[in-house]
Amino acid sequence: MKMKARTLWTLAIIVVTGCAGGRKAISTGPLLQPATIPHSAWEAHPPLGYDADATRRNLAPGDTLEFGQLTVAVISAREATSDADRDSLDLDLARGDRRAAVTMAEGTARTWDGYRIAVLALHLAEDELGRGLAELEIADASTVPEHIRVSAEAGGPASRLRVKHTPTHVTLHHSGSAEPLTADEDPVEKLSNLQTWGESDRGWWDVPYHFLIDLDGNIYEGRSWRYMGETNTRYNPSGHLLISVLGNYSLQEPTEAQVNAIADLMAWSVDQFDIPIDRIQGHSDLAPTECPGDHLRKRLRDGTFQEMVAVRLGRTSD
Repeated sequence: MKMKARTLWTLAIIVVTGCAGGRKAISTGPLLQPATIPHSAWEAHPPLGYDADATRRNLAPGDTLEFGQLTVAVISAREATSDADRDSLDLDLARGDRRAAVTMAEGTARTWDGYRIAVLALHLAEDELGRGLAELEIADASTVPEHIRVSAEAGGPASRLRVKHTPTHVTLHHSGSAEPLTADEDPVEKLSNLQTWGESDRGWWDVPYHFLIDLDGNIYEGRSWRYMGETNTRYNPSGHLLISVLGNYSLQEPTEAQVNAIADLMAWSVDQFDIPIDRIQGHSDLAPTECPGDHLRKRLRDGTFQEMVAVRLGRTSD
């Protein structure tokens, strides 16, 4: 049985935070990463997938994706007309002087001119999350494991490609649960369920976020920050270090412990990856979404989180 979050937290190294309402002590050197509960303490199983030179994007008809020397233009998408068929996608492929118009069914893959192209999902039904978007995975075929490269099927989460990246932005999310998160709910169970839902419903190889925070301000390791995260929207998550707060922050206010944990993670990220403070943002700054919720979004838009980060980094004059 998984250990409860508060028990797990006693196994972590405690990092001293600022007093309530006070300023964080000014940094005199590189910031240490805030104490984090490891992935192994909450996971349903270890992360899946394979490293490859690849990218993955959610695209709509009319969008174009460039990867290496390949350009992929999404022309149109069609819903299946019978239960025996799959939804399909029309693509134009171009590499130098070479051109090809192809139609690919949902869940299929092909290799073309040195690149592997997989249509992971088509979200065309009225009630689907990410409606109107096609999820494409493009890779340099020479970097893909052979059993995946030769398959005409895109495969499930175990076949996903892990896309390496370097964080250049810090982006805040919330989990957006239907109801507010309450103190009696087990965050370890929430995280394990998020991992299994992401696999079964979205085909993700791990949770989509790099760090997650519970009501007590405990920080959990998610997907390694070395790899691009995931989104159900249209923005490109490459380069974005994703912090998610468990709960729905259009329906509930964050706790003081959560606000401090968010600022600690943001400050460490800015310091660790030399990210400008003005590249701290929310999901809704990048895509049409309510995420990370009104009560977190207002702290981004009025500069609260940016100021807390500046204080932690000793970049304020007062």
